[in-house]
Amino acid sequence: MSDMLQHQSLPESVHRVLRRRILNNEIPSGTRLIEASLAAELGVSRATIREAMRRLAGEGLIRITPRRHSEVTRMSPEEADDVCFARYVLEAGVARTIPAAVRRSLAEPMAAALDEMDAAARSQDVEAIVEADGHFHRLIVQASGRSRACELWSSLDGQMGALMRSSIDRQHISLSEVRARHELVRDALLGGTARAVDRALLDHYVNTTHHAVRGETSTR
Repeated sequence: MSDMLQHQSLPESVHRVLRRRILNNEIPSGTRLIEASLAAELGVSRATIREAMRRLAGEGLIRITPRRHSEVTRMSPEEADDVCFARYVLEAGVARTIPAAVRRSLAEPMAAALDEMDAAARSQDVEAIVEADGHFHRLIVQASGRSRACELWSSLDGQMGALMRSSIDRQHISLSEVRARHELVRDALLGGTARAVDRALLDHYVNTTHHAVRGETSTR
């Protein structure tokens, strides 16, 4: 098989293989996913394929029609707006509680996340962009020290892959703007007031269309 399944449970490994293929458009929107074919290709049981696909469905990457088939899908603009708004509300809420000294301590790990975005953009690897985005924003939420907020954020973060893939397909956008848009958030977080942080996150998630990859200026 073309992808190695290593170091993880089989359902987790299969989920990761299929997720990567969908995010990088190796399996495009509208493709039907046939359990028997995937099981034969990856050398796993159909039950393992079904478990992995249930997780993909929860992330908004596929649609499962009971007793019929599964199909790769794309998040609608309305769904994308909903996800972005929910992330803004949660992330801005916890960011306001982070002391300035703690925010400044994030400079080095945030720089590493931004470098990850650059590398992913150069290789046009959407999956890697999604991972770098998660790394960057997770730093903010974890810095709050609020475990329940971290749990809620993780549940929202699972849909970011679907949001980015849908935005790229619909708007034919480049990945090259990702770092610059996150730098605006980083700069506000490290050196700005709580109000400036809130405004930066509002612009990042809400005042621009469909999250971090569009790279347009705010309409506000």
